[in-house]
Amino acid sequence: MAEPLKRRTLAAFAAPCLPLTGVGLPLVVYLPPYYASTLGLDLALTGILFSAVRWIDLPLDVVFGHWIDRTKTRFGRFRPWMVIGGLVMMIGLALVFFAEPGLSPLRAFAGLLLMYSGYSAAQVAHTSWGQALSTDYHERSRIFGWWQGFNMVALLSLLAVPPLINALGPRWGLEPSSALGVHAMGWVLLALMLPALFAVSAGVPDGAPIHASPHGWGDVKNALKRPLLQRLMLIDLLASLPPGFGGALLVFFFEAARGFSVNEARLLLLFYFAAGLIGAPLWGWVARRTSKHMAVAWAIGSYAVLHVALVLAPNAGFWVAAGGMLLAGIPAVAPPFLVRAMLADVTDAETLATGRSNAGLYYAVLVGVQKIGYAIPVGLAYIVLDLVGFDAKLGAGNTPSAIDGLVLLFLLPPTICALGAAWLARGWTIDRDAQQQIIAELHGR
Repeated sequence: MAEPLKRRTLAAFAAPCLPLTGVGLPLVVYLPPYYASTLGLDLALTGILFSAVRWIDLPLDVVFGHWIDRTKTRFGRFRPWMVIGGLVMMIGLALVFFAEPGLSPLRAFAGLLLMYSGYSAAQVAHTSWGQALSTDYHERSRIFGWWQGFNMVALLSLLAVPPLINALGPRWGLEPSSALGVHAMGWVLLALMLPALFAVSAGVPDGAPIHASPHGWGDVKNALKRPLLQRLMLIDLLASLPPGFGGALLVFFFEAARGFSVNEARLLLLFYFAAGLIGAPLWGWVARRTSKHMAVAWAIGSYAVLHVALVLAPNAGFWVAAGGMLLAGIPAVAPPFLVRAMLADVTDAETLATGRSNAGLYYAVLVGVQKIGYAIPVGLAYIVLDLVGFDAKLGAGNTPSAIDGLVLLFLLPPTICALGAAWLARGWTIDRDAQQQIIAELHGR
């Protein structure tokens, strides 16, 4: 068995999660409504822009994964891409979070594309780096458990920034507003990036993986046809869509359908992600006692049940809703880190089968799937809301039919996708015994 990594190494590896997480759910929750209201972009056009930029950015994930697998420098294999991607992302963050009212759709698109391009390079390098840190089945759950734990801390911290700055702003002569909250998030993300890049660059070993070898574009095409990778991609996509729909529609749902203020709706997210701090170690424990794939199946299946209960429960006030969000957040945290730990096992299996290490490519594919999981909900949900006559500026003043359409959109797609992911995860074939046999055969070569 490989020696467990030291905690300081795991903390250094997970440090970039703090700024990288800002391009995930916080951006989906805050930026599209902000661009559609304060900055004056059309609602449907906002949804199209935020969705389109991720679809256009998808090929870059594969390109970065391809180049990472071919990289061999004295600075390491993953470190250069981590640093370059983080610096490019900083430029994009400045353009996106500090955009001015009246910006053109082209200007909005350019800022988003630059930010996501840097994010892609950094995220692909970061997650594939995690795969290379250990060959032990359970240690990989621990590595990505730390990764997910730092993601949860980042989410909680970032989502707390807007209400906190709006509460404290008047003391410093700042007028509370949506713009103030968004700008504060931008400053926090920019301030975190450089220290995080230094921590991971200085504190994490960056060695070559087993059987590393360059590959051509024909190998990229063949890799995407591998059944194990395809199944895991589908599990990750179906598990990513529920929080994607939740993030895109949460503020609208709790404001228009439940009568809460926008600040109360956003505050509910803190309960959701606070539960993740409990859920990450809990589901890590379940994975050690059973297997990674069964922990994913149980987690995403229970999420579906709790989400239905949350949406269909009668409105009984803020604290009941907060309790529902807390419960739903416990299982929601499991798939992101356990699926990435499962992908490390897939990488070993495919290396044994093909003689090539495609870790960068495989993690690039998963980063792309995660983007699709957020791109589909934002693009589809905002277009459907526009079609059913929902007006983001009216809140609870929308027509009953528009609010019913919102509720159905918030309920059905997440539930169906979560149940599909649970069913696929149950049929996974690589458990601890199978993975240990794969590693033994790789080392035997």
